[in-house]
Parts: sequence; structure tokens; C-alpha cells
Amino acid sequence: MHTASTRTESTRTEHQDRPGTELGEFLLATRLRRGMTQSRLAVRSGVSERTIRDLELGKVERPRKQTLLLLAKALHMSPSDHLRLQSGGAVPATASQLPPGATSPLVGRDRVVGGLVELLTSGAQRWVSLVGIAGVGKSRVAAEVARALHDAVPDPVWWVDPGSSPAPLPGTVADLLLGGAGPRLAELAALIGDTPAYLVVDDRVPTRVPDPGLAELLSRCPRLRLLTTARVPSARPEAHTVALRPLAARGDGPDSPATRLLVARLRAQGQERSFLVSDLRDLCDALDGVPAALVAAATWFPLYPLPRLVEAARRDPFQLTTPAGPATRRAVGDLRSAISTTIESLRGTDLAVLTALTGPGRSARDIARERGVPEQAVTAVLHRLLQAGLIRPTGVPGEFRTLNTVRSLLTPRRVPHPRR
Repeated sequence: MHTASTRTESTRTEHQDRPGTELGEFLLATRLRRGMTQSRLAVRSGVSERTIRDLELGKVERPRKQTLLLLAKALHMSPSDHLRLQSGGAVPATASQLPPGATSPLVGRDRVVGGLVELLTSGAQRWVSLVGIAGVGKSRVAAEVARALHDAVPDPVWWVDPGSSPAPLPGTVADLLLGGAGPRLAELAALIGDTPAYLVVDDRVPTRVPDPGLAELLSRCPRLRLLTTARVPSARPEAHTVALRPLAARGDGPDSPATRLLVARLRAQGQERSFLVSDLRDLCDALDGVPAALVAAATWFPLYPLPRLVEAARRDPFQLTTPAGPATRRAVGDLRSAISTTIESLRGTDLAVLTALTGPGRSARDIARERGVPEQAVTAVLHRLLQAGLIRPTGVPGEFRTLNTVRSLLTPRRVPHPRR
């Protein structure tokens, strides 16, 4: 068994020898991006550790195709990355750079993905901003759109994820946006020029690629189209906001998107028991149909009966949004902190209107009368809050309420009435 010191020494030794070829650089970068040592990759691929080391050092002049195929499968490479590996690692800076392959099906988002692809490819919008509350699945949808664009158009598609830990490959689009202290926009604009292309930036908090820089890039590159993700709508007039709503928890029959996702997660972890559809719906509703919350809640099923989970979620949804397993915890993240950050970014009337919606559903007219402000001003606030995913319709026309997760964070707050 390897001790911690042995693993540390092994990793240090691997980094002392630098790759000698483009193939070696690419293989090393991909392996580190997956968090694997050479010995771990050898076990997963069936390729000897010595061969992997020699490949990364450029000591193998003509690697066997079967060897590269085994390594590509073990590293879960996308088709474009697999092709790059087979071609010796060389790739133009403007070649498509796609997100890693998905590990599970995307539930309930087919229309959203199709609509975003159509918006971008039709030329109706050059910059589409996908906005929604933390955990709603913006990153997953954006990655699916990037892969769909790659299949649908002949133009390059560039995926840029500032939240990823490995440094981007030198000279690529991602490197010019993220590789230095700030985006090197002039270099990137010169690289893109008049080339038709798609840039998908899955930006997280804190933002590393500012909106003014993206707007400048669009003005310099007239055939570039952009998809970004954010928690709140952009103030830039160039950005067309598309709000990503939580999955519907209730619908005709048991087959609502939220319950389908929850059941799929339960089956993936071996929970084949039958559950009452009404209880599943109640749990999905209590967790607002937010995909990350449902994924986290599924990890608690082996520990508690479903009615008790429903009760806990109704009392405080965040009791279930911290997954029971560490692997899922890393994937889901801290939803309480992320949603709190969004709420804390609100000011004045926006926060006052959001707090007013913590009870039963209310309309813009109700809030305007109570707060003594024009109804038109309240309507504008409701639109912003709806785009950010902090509120949802009640089913009664014109009435809204906060999400349960938002309400649980706002209940202790006391927001003063704005002065007339």
C-alpha cells in the first residue's frame, strides 16, 4: 500500500521531467486535469506505467493506436480530444475546445438546450446570458449546448471554464482569457478576427471574465457568438437574458422532470425500492425542483425514511442540500452559501420586494400598495427577481412567491420600508 509520503514523492518525480513533444504535453495536461497519477492511469487503462511515462517524455516515436485508444478511454476524452491524441497532440489554437463528456443524462432540459442552440445559430442573438439561482444546472446546460453546437455547425466551439483547476493549454482561447492576470483581449481578438465561431464561458463567482471585456470582444469579432452563465442578469445591453428555471416538481401523472431526476439518482445508487409518488412530489416541491438540491437529497435516502426527509425539507431545505457522501458534496457545492451571496448582492427595493414574497403569493399591486411605491417599479423588480430564479409563479395569474430555499434564508431578516 502506498503511503502519503510515497504518493507525494511519486507526484514530485513526475513533475521533474518535462514533456518533450506536443503529444507528451497533451497527455500530461489531460492526466493532471483528471487528477490521476501515472500509476493510477496505468491501472485504469491497462497500459504500463513506463509506457505512459515515456509517452509524456516524448521517448515513443510511433505510439500504437491501440495504446492511445486505451488511454483515451481511461481519461474519458471527448471525441475531439481523442482525435487530437491520435494526431500526436498538435492542435491549432482556434480548434474546438469542448467540455468533458457528461457522466449522466440531462433530465428535463431538452427544450432549453434546443432553444439556446437555435438562438445562437440563427443569428437572432450574438450574446445569450443563461441566468439562474445556484444549483439550477446552468453549467450542465451550457456544456450540453457547447457539445450540441459542435455537432450542428462546422465552426469552432470554444468552452471556457474559469472554475476548472488545471491551467489551460498555452496559446488556446481559454489561455488568452484566463492564463494571465487578466484577459488578453487584444491578442484574442486578433486570433479570432472575422472567423465565425462560438464561445461558451461558464463563469462562476467571483467573475474572472468581466462583461465589459466580453462586450469589447464581440465588437472586435463581428462573427463571434457568445453564451455565458451567471446568477444575476447582466447590465450589458448586448446580453440577451435567458432564465433557467428549476425543474417542475408537479405535472400530469408521476413523470414530472424533478421526480424523474430524483428517481434516476436513486436508481444510480442502488435504491430500487418503491416510494409513494405523492411523497416524491412533496420532497421535490420542498426543494424547489433545483437539480443540485435533488441530487444532494438522494444521498440521504439510505439513512432516513422518505416522509421524514419531506418533513425536514419543509422545515429547512438546507438540511438536505449538504450531501451525505463526500463525492457528491464536492459536485454539489455549498448551496446555502451560494444563494446567500446572491441575496446579499440585492439592494433597496429589490431586497424589500423579495422579502415581501416570503409568505403566501402576492402580486405587484399588493406589494406596491403596502410599500407605497409605483406598481410599475415593483413590476420591474419582479422581472429581475424572476430572471435570477429567486421567485416563482404560484399558479395564480400575476402572483409570485420566493423559493423555499430563499425563504428559509430571508425569514429572520427585517427589511425597513423604503421612504416615500
